Amino acid sequence: MNKAYILAICILGASFTGCIEDDDSLTLRQSVEDFLQASDDRNGKKFCGYILNYDGTFISGEDKQDCIAEINEDFGFEYTIAITDFNSEKQDYKVNKNSGYVYSVSIIMESCYREQSDTQNGTNEWICETFSEGNVLWVEVGGKWGYGPDGLDKYYSLEQGESAPIATFFVSQDSSNKYHVEVIKVSKQYDLTGFSFYLKDDTGSTYVGGNGFGEIAMQVSGGKETGIDMTYSGDDVQLQNRASNVSNDDGSEFPVHFSDNDRDGKLSAGDKFLVYGPEAGPAEDGWKLDIQFDATGDIIGSAKLL
Repeated sequence: MNKAYILAICILGASFTGCIEDDDSLTLRQSVEDFLQASDDRNGKKFCGYILNYDGTFISGEDKQDCIAEINEDFGFEYTIAITDFNSEKQDYKVNKNSGYVYSVSIIMESCYREQSDTQNGTNEWICETFSEGNVLWVEVGGKWGYGPDGLDKYYSLEQGESAPIATFFVSQDSSNKYHVEVIKVSKQYDLTGFSFYLKDDTGSTYVGGNGFGEIAMQVSGGKETGIDMTYSGDDVQLQNRASNVSNDDGSEFPVHFSDNDRDGKLSAGDKFLVYGPEAGPAEDGWKLDIQFDATGDIIGSAKLL
């Protein structure tokens, strides 16, 4: 979260009248007001408590601490805002199976600011303007409203009532007992960040002796890197190192590897999972690899290892 972004939000910082009760029981409008009030008050802990990751979880760990540090920074200005019109529109998608539907919020406001130093020499003139802010995404997760990052709709846009995609696989085994699980077809394409994998034994239990389940795409959540995509080509050094570790692993730490062979950032035909079998890893004939679509929680395809 860069300072320009924080400053832009701080300019929208709010001073509101009325009583704001427990954060977990606030309505959507009260949450927006409380969010802006926290910005105006430089209350980083409260402000950052509203920020969501792309997967619909609230930021935590190092990400949250960085956010708090930037919000608490004093820019030398005072801000006030008065919301004169508030509208929210329910969208036709969720961010994950545990969230409510996303709402697009639009407001009209009068925003004023002045330099703090002006109050000391009598020239404390406010500069005010009226403007609108539209299509800001909010979603209720675990009983609390959260502010969605830009692009949230592009990551988890799921039509209301629409089914999850369906994936089909082809499984083969090489001479070193590695199972090659090739994606043959996916009925609808979504970003890799929307999928998880589960390696299960012949009883249907998820393998937990190593990294037998988790996110497919390389990403950082709560300050910790996750993912099994060996073909990650982004500029995040932390994720570059993880991709290298997955690629160099012999199956003992990462029993499942993934290759986004067309480098499109989506689960699509031609992509491939590599599962380490007997003598190379834990998997055996009769085990299976399940792929989950996180937005609905559905298993969109299972590859039986034979």
